[in-house]
Amino acid sequence: MTDTKISVIVPVFNEPPEVLEKLGRVAELDHLAEIVISDASNDPETLSSLQMLQSVNNLVHIVQSPIPGRATQMNAGANAARHDVFWFLHADTEVPNSAPHKILHELHQARGWGRFDIRFDNPNRIMRMVSFFMNLRSATTGICTGDQAIFVQRQLFEAVGGFPKIPLMEDVEISRKLKQYSRPVRIKTPVVTSARRWEQKGYLHTIVLMWKLRFLNWVGVSPAKLAAMYESTNK
Repeated sequence: MTDTKISVIVPVFNEPPEVLEKLGRVAELDHLAEIVISDASNDPETLSSLQMLQSVNNLVHIVQSPIPGRATQMNAGANAARHDVFWFLHADTEVPNSAPHKILHELHQARGWGRFDIRFDNPNRIMRMVSFFMNLRSATTGICTGDQAIFVQRQLFEAVGGFPKIPLMEDVEISRKLKQYSRPVRIKTPVVTSARRWEQKGYLHTIVLMWKLRFLNWVGVSPAKLAAMYESTNK
């Protein structure tokens, strides 16, 4: 897999400029063939920042998603991607320089998908505890979340039908499908994700909400109802 290249796929929706700047740093990494930004923004500042990013980096391609929503946007990005490994990142995720090399090395061992451990950009004790349990949960269950920088071979992604067209928990559902083929690779070198959601809504509120939604998903509550609950709780 030494000649294999990675297509990075990033869903974007009305992101502030400082978040989009992180994508410019991702574009500097080795082994990346392209960065496909799947945009559903209606914010002029975001659109301007994306156009500027594309103008200064020839790896960046922008595709317009018909509607906002991570599953729809990531599938649109995957449809436009041209290479054999898909790496799904959130716009506010920071990745180590060694990340692409580690992905290709692990996929060479024949397992077709995986994810990274995470840590938060806020190093306080609460967020360290949250990241510890998120990483432990994924290591135990094989269920991954979008902020853990999921990567997957194109052939396997297409075999499971891509991300399910649901408004929430698309990362959990695709993990369940991919697990039927193999357990995910775990790369312990962490990516860094933003703690802004936790800081804005409160640590306890967000912890309780996330575990509640995951439990309800596990017992079979529909993604549409979970999405409505998530939206109403976060207003």
